[in-house]
Amino acid sequence: MNRRKFIASGATAIGSIMIVPDYVVRAAGKPGKMAPSDRIRLVHIGCGTEGLHEIDALLKAPAIEIVGVADPNFETHDYRDWSENGITNSIRKLTGNSSWRSGIKGIPGGRNVMKECVEGYYRTNRPDYKGTVAAEADFRVLLDKLKDVDAVKIMSPDHQHAYQALYCLKHNKHVIMHKPLGNKMTEAMKVVDLSKDSPQLATHMMAYNSFGDGVAISRIKKWIDAGAIGTLREIHNWTNRPVWPQYPVIPTDKPPVPEGFDWDLWLGPAEMRDYHPNYTHMVFRGWYEFGAGSIADMGYYSLWPVFDALRLGSATSVSTRFSRVIGFASNNVPHTIVNDYSYPMASAYRFEVPYKDKPGSIILQWHDGGMKPQRPEGYAEDDLPIEGMMFVGDKGAIVSGFLRQEPKIVGQRAAQFEEINGDKMQEEPNGTLPDGTVRWLQTWIDQVRGGKKNPGSFEFAKEVNETFNLGSVSLMCNGKKLEYDPSSRRVTNDAKANVLLTRNIRKGWEM
Repeated sequence: MNRRKFIASGATAIGSIMIVPDYVVRAAGKPGKMAPSDRIRLVHIGCGTEGLHEIDALLKAPAIEIVGVADPNFETHDYRDWSENGITNSIRKLTGNSSWRSGIKGIPGGRNVMKECVEGYYRTNRPDYKGTVAAEADFRVLLDKLKDVDAVKIMSPDHQHAYQALYCLKHNKHVIMHKPLGNKMTEAMKVVDLSKDSPQLATHMMAYNSFGDGVAISRIKKWIDAGAIGTLREIHNWTNRPVWPQYPVIPTDKPPVPEGFDWDLWLGPAEMRDYHPNYTHMVFRGWYEFGAGSIADMGYYSLWPVFDALRLGSATSVSTRFSRVIGFASNNVPHTIVNDYSYPMASAYRFEVPYKDKPGSIILQWHDGGMKPQRPEGYAEDDLPIEGMMFVGDKGAIVSGFLRQEPKIVGQRAAQFEEINGDKMQEEPNGTLPDGTVRWLQTWIDQVRGGKKNPGSFEFAKEVNETFNLGSVSLMCNGKKLEYDPSSRRVTNDAKANVLLTRNIRKGWEM
């Protein structure tokens, strides 16, 4: 039996072996030192700023060893990030090298940067580390080159997610991936289906980590169930996203492709076009072809726990509203720019979402770009917060922060129901265990080793992902109300909309 099969089967083999591996003891909740050969060998796909921000948790988990990294970019210093020196300072701290890239201006990223970060951390913090990290532009080449890889983490642009996840699952790899599962409906649902049909593989969508405030959503649900706001009618969620440039026109200039950057590979399944920095790094999610908009950037964190707690299904209809961009025609007459290629600066989605286990449905409304719902009657503040969530019933409302924090009942029933508290829905996923492993990661590690289904598994994000994908199609259909049948996964009132559920896949990237 090879090492990968041994890890996967170890938990079920306890009763039939005399010597129990250390990792089995640890997975059962008992401390134990793990031998290097028992570590989960992981490949990291995507080496931009977000991947570098998140590498800390993987590096500090004793059960994991990163053995390879993949990214179409070798190394450049033209990335965008939330601070000018945050990535550089983080890498210096992780590697113990205070002069790393000293004298080089710009924000770093690329597979060579992540390779140096991983090797530097392991050599500093793991006395037994004797290895090196393989690095390739193409993740498929890397997985073919490295033998006995157990798992991958995917932190690439949205349009690559489904293709990389499907490839890795089909090649028997456990997968951690950021949101979304895919930026097109068809490909995202293929990921859901394959994950569900592969119970031997552990998957984790990182937006699950926002379930950490289980107390807040449990309290909100208890208030709703107790009648604090009457019958729940609507849920509103709003954000100041996008907080990146949202380009209203397709670039026409043709700058050179940066040295060491494989543009064709970065495009992946997307249709061929000329390289431009307005497509890459942080701003990719503003384009229909590459991203899934602000709702996919933040909505999974805020709304997935709500879908879960209230037992909501996939949306059965959606309509959208959005901002316009005005330009001048050649005769200097203003006109609306017809935009079927990028997300608007501000938009609002209106979904009809049914319950899974009882009759009826609610209206779910998403607002971005600074849009907000109307203040509910009885709301004491001058204005709603810049980001937030609101549950509206026929006899009141509950207003909270964007991630459901600090919920408050608004209206005459507040004093009657505010003493009702909720219990945690699940164990806190964002804490850190004594060995340095963050709790959400441990739930995935335990499943890799034969434990129970990880609560962040891809299939549990089906309804929220399907709903958001449908919203993007309404925007591309100029805001038209679309009727959707989740059982057939088809729009029932617009043939064009069904075409937009997928993409024109480039040859060589067929699923």
